[in-house]
Order: sequence, then C-alpha cells, then structure tokens
Amino acid sequence: MSDRSTTALRRRARARGVAVAYTDADGRRRPIAPETLDAVLALLDEPTGGAEGAGATGGAGAVDATGGDVPAVVVAWDGGRGALDPLATALARVRPWRAAVLHGEDGSDLGPVAPGAASGSAPAPLPYGVHSVHAGGECVAHVVAAPRGADGGTARDDERSWGLFAPAYAIRDARDRAAGDLTSLGRLGALVGRLGGGVLATLPMLAEPATADGGEPGQRPYSPISRMFWNEAYLDLDRVPELSGSDGATRRLLDAARPPRAAAEQGASQGADLASLASAARPALDEAVRRMREAGGRRLVEFGAHLARHPGLGRYARFRAACEKAGADPRLWPAVWRAGRIGPDDVDPDAVNRHAFAQWATDAQLGDVAASLRTSGVGLVVDLPVGCSAAGYDPWAHPAEYVAGASSGAPPDGFFGGGQDWGVPPPHPGTDRRAGYRVLRRCLAHNLRHASVLRVDHVLGWSRLWWVPAGAAAAQGTYVSYPLEELLAVACLEAWRHGARLVGEDLGTVERGLRPKLRAHGIAGTRVAIFDLGTSSGPLRPPAGTVAYVDTHDTATWAGWFTGTDVARREHLGLLTTRSARLEREGRARARRATVERLVAAGRLRAQDRDDVLAVLGALLAELGASPAETVLVAAEDLWAEPHPQNLPGTTGEHRNFSQRFARTVEELEADSRALALLRALDTARRHEPRRIR
Repeated sequence: MSDRSTTALRRRARARGVAVAYTDADGRRRPIAPETLDAVLALLDEPTGGAEGAGATGGAGAVDATGGDVPAVVVAWDGGRGALDPLATALARVRPWRAAVLHGEDGSDLGPVAPGAASGSAPAPLPYGVHSVHAGGECVAHVVAAPRGADGGTARDDERSWGLFAPAYAIRDARDRAAGDLTSLGRLGALVGRLGGGVLATLPMLAEPATADGGEPGQRPYSPISRMFWNEAYLDLDRVPELSGSDGATRRLLDAARPPRAAAEQGASQGADLASLASAARPALDEAVRRMREAGGRRLVEFGAHLARHPGLGRYARFRAACEKAGADPRLWPAVWRAGRIGPDDVDPDAVNRHAFAQWATDAQLGDVAASLRTSGVGLVVDLPVGCSAAGYDPWAHPAEYVAGASSGAPPDGFFGGGQDWGVPPPHPGTDRRAGYRVLRRCLAHNLRHASVLRVDHVLGWSRLWWVPAGAAAAQGTYVSYPLEELLAVACLEAWRHGARLVGEDLGTVERGLRPKLRAHGIAGTRVAIFDLGTSSGPLRPPAGTVAYVDTHDTATWAGWFTGTDVARREHLGLLTTRSARLEREGRARARRATVERLVAAGRLRAQDRDDVLAVLGALLAELGASPAETVLVAAEDLWAEPHPQNLPGTTGEHRNFSQRFARTVEELEADSRALALLRALDTARRHEPRRIR
C-alpha cells in the first residue's frame, strides 16, 4: 500500500472512530497495521439489518445521512431541557419546513423541539426516560433524560461495606447438589448478613450455551447465549410450587433431574455441569407446566401476565425450542430460521412452554432470594458480561446490533502478553444507538431487576472496545470508539429506575481520563490487591469510590499467589516459558516478602505467622478494611486457602474453568472458627474506621 493510500486509510479510520494507534500498558505508542484498519472499516461499512435489526437502521439513522449534523441521540443530564437547543438548531437547519416534537417514553407530548423553546424562566425538567423526537411523521432522534449519578437515586457517602464473592454454581450446602442453585446462593448470603456483611457478589447467571453447542470453551458465564434471560439450571426445582408435592411421581421426577447420589457425594471433586443439569430438568419442568395448565387459577394467570409484560420471552422460548430440534448453533439452521422467523408450528409447543415457564420460575425465585437478602441487609451483586456467544439468541434476534466478522478482546498487556480474544461479537457502535439503545436497555433492565449492584465487566468498552477481525491474532486488532456519554446516560437511567448502583471492572489498558469520568457519574472502580502488592512500601489504600478485591476469578487465588502454585501451573501448561516463570517467581518472592514485612511492622501480623497463608490474609483484609474503599470483597474460597482458581485465562480443556465446586459447604463454613474470625475482623475494620467523606 502506497504512503498516499495509507494516509487516506488512516484519515477514514479516524473519521469512523477507529484507532490508527494506541498507547499500551507500558506507555508505548503502538501503530495499527493497515490491513487491520481495512478489515474493521469494511465491517463498519456493511449494511445492518435482520430479524429485528432491519427496523433499527431507519428512524433516527436517516437524519445522520443528511450530513451528519443532526445527532441521533442527545443526553439531557438531570432532565435539563437546554440539551435540546443544539438539536433544535441542527434540525431547523436540515429540515426547516418540518416542526419537531418531543414524544415522551410513555407517549406523552413533551413539547416542541425548536430553537429557543427551552429558554425562558426555568422550564420544567424532562421526566427521566428515553424520549423520541418526531418530525414529518418519523423519528429523527432520541433524547436520553437521565440522572447524573448511577447511585440508584440514594446517597451512600457513609457506606463502608464488605462481602463475599462466590460463583453460584460452586456453592455447596448440606443438600450437596451437583451444582449450586438459588437456594444455596441465598444460604450463603444469609451467612454474610449474620456476620455483618452487606454484599454477596457472584458471576453472571445468564442463559448459557447448551452442551456441545459450539460455545466458547472456558468462557461460558462470560459468553452467554443472551444477556436478557436467566440460566434455568440455577432453579431449585424443589421450590417450584407445581413440584413441591411429596407424592411418588413428583419425587421420581425430581430424582431424575439430579445426578445419582454417588456422583453428588464426590462433593468438590465433581465439577458443575450446568448444561447437563438443565437438560436433565426438562421432564420435571414439562410436568410442572402440564400441572399448572390443568389446575388453572392464580398461577396460570400470573404466568400469562408475565408473558404479557415480557413480549420477547415467547420469541426466546421458540429459539430455545429450535435449538433442541435443529442444533444449538443458529448459523447452521435453515435460511428462514436464520433470518429470525420461527413460526409457532415449526417447533414443539411443549418445549416452547417449558422454556417460557423456566424463565418465569427462575426470575421469581431469584427475586425471592434477593428480597430475602435485602431484609438481612445484604445486597446482591450481579455481573454483566461484555457480550454473548456468536451462536446465541441475542445476535440471532438482533443481528444488526452485533458485528459478526470480529470478536471483542483486549490488546497485549503485562498479564496477557499475546492479547485477548474473547470470542464474542462486538456491538455495532451505531445501530442500537439509532434505535434509542433498545437492546442495551433491555440487557441492563434484566440484570438490574433483582440486583442491588450491577458489576459491568470491562466497563472500558463503553468508551472504546478492542476489535479482532475474524482470522486475526488477538494482538492484531484495534480500538473502535463508542459514544461514552450516551452509554453512561443509559446506564445511569436504568440504575435509577431499579434503585441500584454500578461498579465498573476497569482493569487493563485504560484510556486517559476515563476513570475520572466514570467516578463523576458515581460508577465505582475496581482495585485488586495482588496486583498492587510489592509496588509500594506503604499500606494498600484503595480510594473512595472503589470496590477492593484481594483477587478475582481470573487471577490466582490468595493461597495460589502466596505460595506460587499458580506460576507452577501456568508453566506446566505452557502459558509461561521457563524464563518468564523464573522471573515471575522472583518478583512474587519480593512482593510476598515486602508485604509480610510491612504487615508485621504495622502490627497487623505476628512475626511467627509470616508463613501462615490465612494469617497473612487476615492482616491484609484488616488493612483493606481500614481503607476508604466503598466495599471490600473476599472470595469465599480464600477463607480455606483454596489453591486452584475458578478460571485460568488462556486455557480451555487443560483446566476445569468455571465449574469448580467449593471444597466446603455453607454449613462447614459456618462452623469454621478461623474463617469466621477472618470475616469478623474485616467487619470490625469496616465499622470502626472513620467514615469516608467525598
């Protein structure tokens, strides 16, 4: 490619929000290869359309074609009408002969959109919501009226909470099921409440790919088939009213939905297989639907009302029924089905009813668990992944909103030297925007329905997202920009609607100025202690407005970090060379030594306990507890020094990712005096230190 062609290519890329270079984690400027720019621009230029996406490309998108001067979306922070003035001016210039009117989200008339219409003596602010501007009978723009803070509308400046992190599938209790369910999640949360904690955090509980469906191995919680529906494998069938009887037929159905007792008795050695559990539960759920329909009455009426409130559920249920009939990858279905058209007679109606019922029952049960936890002072933290499987429901139902020829990821950094390719299609930066962020709002609303806090995975993607073109290595991608202010407004709006707060996972290569902007809107950041240990001689002091972790599901556990077993494991699997493993061991030894010496000097750790994994953890938790951090989260497995992590990035079948059961039950944890002492000490540190002031 000639210099002139390369210059023109880069100019076009910049105009489309495609980075031609980026600054890596070490502060070095990295140019993007022309072939990557060419591939990404081609993807952005592809026409969007499909099942529901075809309609989404019209409306507000049409105005942009007039010259790009009229924005598709306007943000009105705190409902301020002054935000409409630039839009009104642009519309008057482009379409001077057409009067523009603002229609409220509820269909009400919110007045004209014309130059000077918002001026005057203190016009009433806009009601919160996503409103539409109409001119000449068509929607020409959307207005997002939102509160500035993602704090659920409540002031929490004096909050200093702590809690546990636990993947729901991993939790074991006295029932010792093959995987944790919503009942076991509630039991662990109740323990947190009794100890004075205020938070129970878990991994995404969204609908996951079925067995052998071609989903991304080792990434199932973060590669769901949809971000708008739950994983029915978490449903406790014993608590489904239609299956609560003690008759022999019901017991046989429930027994068939569970593995043989011999398998369950293996406890922690038996990995959780949610897809198999969901399949095994089908006969019981079919019978539950049959009994509900035969009985009629209140339950059937409530089910019908739920379907009416969630019109997309019927379509999702048909998609799942089609997966059972034609295979779980919709990209291999007949053309009519691939185009999003599955008729009521194309699939088994019993399967459709079962999937709709399972979603209703799971949502109700999760709501009961969350409500019960709230009464004991514990908020549920739900996790929102970046995207979903390319073979999932969301890209099938909303194809225009996802880019099929690329996947999301991250550039190389100190933790992932080759970069990351997550195997999930990135959202298109324009399509959902032109539809008033319809799909994003549905995703946020679903996950916020029962959450006190929503953790947004890779929140950096709201500003820019690393696209890896199909067939390219993870390092051969580039950043594509997204309308950050608009995404923040939508998120703040949905948090306000649901009375919840937002936490952003802001680890990795961070764009300059992004963290302050997130904090300005009340979105808490993330700090991970094992990343900071050894980097400073002073105590760890995660700042106000952050959630502090010792470690995460993607890192070594505390015991793994402290003993170095994670380094040995990664070297054994070929993830580290002999040299890099040696260097990491040396650096780890220095960090461990510095940490122990600092904690001893501070009087938090006795010198004779310097090699005791749990004693050092307790001292570290006391230090984090005394910090201004908004919340301190402890991985439940760290309380018994679990050496193996839930996920080992870069592996698939080599490590049992996202399936590892806890080595202890909730009841055993309740009786573990040392584990309880760690949590009580953290509770004391959180309560007795000075309250933070912003």
